[in-house]
Amino acid sequence: MTKPGFRGVAVGGQLGNLEYLIDDAVALQYRRLAGGSSDYANLIADDCASMAAARFGDVDLTVVWRSFQFLRPPIPGRRVQAGGWLREVGEMQGAPWLRVSAFAVDEIGTEILRSEAAFVVGYPIPEPGRIITDCHARSPSVDFAASGFNAVVGDSLSLGNWVVPTGAVLDEYRQRHSALSGAPQQSTRNATTQLLAGWLEGRVGRLLGDDFRWGGRLSLAYRAAITPGDELTADAVVIESREDHNGTRTVKLALGAYNQRNELVASGTASATMPSPRLI
Repeated sequence: MTKPGFRGVAVGGQLGNLEYLIDDAVALQYRRLAGGSSDYANLIADDCASMAAARFGDVDLTVVWRSFQFLRPPIPGRRVQAGGWLREVGEMQGAPWLRVSAFAVDEIGTEILRSEAAFVVGYPIPEPGRIITDCHARSPSVDFAASGFNAVVGDSLSLGNWVVPTGAVLDEYRQRHSALSGAPQQSTRNATTQLLAGWLEGRVGRLLGDDFRWGGRLSLAYRAAITPGDELTADAVVIESREDHNGTRTVKLALGAYNQRNELVASGTASATMPSPRLI
């Protein structure tokens, strides 16, 4: 039986490889764009999208979902090497739908990041206003990061506010992405969704600490367009907090990001094991 595929690549087939350097300048630029708490500057390269674009260069791919397993923040000065694979092919509202995975390590084999992304071909994320607006009241900010995370199931936590880069600042990110990955400059819609993922990586990392940065997971589905200049507010609700017989705690958060019109632009989950096995 023939495996399904897309543009000559069968499901399970390799899309290609990337290699790029994360140095202090890249890390500093990333923190300026995504926030001072963001540690994974290699997200600028956007491994899944870059390798999909390189393999299917004449196809308009819109990212509708991203997932990350953070293994170890990249060390400035070391080259990162990533491989990508086509994992699934389907259809969404008559358009092809692809799921791609990538695995990044540094030049001495240190595991950095496992990532996945889902793309719809030629089908843009809905514009704000074409979705149901969620107008729930948000809880005031609670800074659990200051004294160690001690929230319980049901607690609602503020992750803060972020203004999506515009103009020359956004162009600077897109140029850096292209320089690292060798891929054409990203569309604005894919660039802003990846930057939101990077900002949330930093905000959840600030909340959950190194246990999230070393082994945590983040998954995001994009519900509406994220426009340059949007003022986004994100919050989290603790939906799981359990401890095993060894005292190891598993925490899971439901995430939501809203624009200045209180429209939901992204939702997802984040999770961490405390202490992380990668830190023991």
